[in-house]
Amino acid sequence: MIKILLQSAVLVSLLLISSPIVSSGQELDTEVQPSWWSSLPMTPLMTAPGVGETLPKGWTVVGGPANFEFTTNAKGQVEVHGYGSAPQNAFLTSAATYGDFLLEFEVFIDKDGGNSGVQIRSAIDGSRMFGYQIEIDPSDRSWSAGLYDEGRRGWLASLQDNVNAQEAFAPGAWNHYKILAIGPRIRTWINGVPAVDHVDFADARGQFGFQVHSGKCDVRWRNIQIADLGERTETVLLDASQHLGFHVTPADGLSTQVDGWRMNQAGVRIESVHSLADIPSVLTIKVNFGQGTLFIELGDVVSGPGYSLRIPGPLGSPETPGTIRVLRFADQLRVMVDDVPLIPGPPDIDGALPMMLSGALDTNAVIHQVTINLPSTMVSAWMKKTQAAWLKQSKSSAIENGPTKTETQNVEP
Repeated sequence: MIKILLQSAVLVSLLLISSPIVSSGQELDTEVQPSWWSSLPMTPLMTAPGVGETLPKGWTVVGGPANFEFTTNAKGQVEVHGYGSAPQNAFLTSAATYGDFLLEFEVFIDKDGGNSGVQIRSAIDGSRMFGYQIEIDPSDRSWSAGLYDEGRRGWLASLQDNVNAQEAFAPGAWNHYKILAIGPRIRTWINGVPAVDHVDFADARGQFGFQVHSGKCDVRWRNIQIADLGERTETVLLDASQHLGFHVTPADGLSTQVDGWRMNQAGVRIESVHSLADIPSVLTIKVNFGQGTLFIELGDVVSGPGYSLRIPGPLGSPETPGTIRVLRFADQLRVMVDDVPLIPGPPDIDGALPMMLSGALDTNAVIHQVTINLPSTMVSAWMKKTQAAWLKQSKSSAIENGPTKTETQNVEP
């Protein structure tokens, strides 16, 4: 186990009732220090078409028909002009697929320029593209930078309750978009204003697509830059074939089943040898039980910091296990049960967190699988680098400024 040392101990007990409250709004960016991704090196997402070519290398047009024209401005930036009036949406699509990334671009569209968007983590089905779309909406509704699921579920996160983001978009001018996709969390900003902060598990990677919407559409993009943050890894910690990496007390507290491990109804503690690292990650527990109570502890719930999640049954079934997810980000922790967020969520605890599962007496639970989804080594290394730089700058600033008035008053004579 990794012992956690912080200035103050935090112990919070969370109770999940059978019908948890779901927040209807967005949990927007709350990071106060410079974010680890704020200074990522960016590169152009596409280059200008070569001599005699009509499209950038590695890009194709799906759907339409529509027109895509490319110019290079005085700053050497590729500018894309998409327009048309076809009965079907058209997309300028990348051949490459991307997982985690930071994407930035500028977009220009007049108020009567129609509707557009940029597909992320999307796929092609014949002459259509489907998947996550970041909206470009110059209408009076002004849901630009909202999150839409093209060709499937429709709106995932509109700007209906975000007036600040609605007012940030200016038709007939260049508008700056920022899109950060880290694991299941997708965040957007429009001209620096937070727009969407949404968690969704449908697609972990896919293609980009720049949309010319059906009907009349005339839109321009420029300065399209990306920081490709690489592939995430999914590691199985416990499944029907193993429970390696866990200490089980008592030793016979788990009995093997065809589809998982049955917890001893007399009580059992399942303690992970490895801690949940302080990086963007998703811990997923698939379990079913009809009665009793399942406990999940993260951190040190005795001396702190840590928290205990108490989940009463029933949850899931042998055929369709319930899903408990613990999501860690640089600015917050989230817990979701069957994709419903626990409100209020757990406290934001720094550092590596030990993990423990246990069942109350007479809890007839079967754990089908425990997995951890982790970012690329590049993301982990960049987070450590920026955190170290921020701490160094904070210490240097404290030395230069000297003690505050309060600190001076408390100095021993």
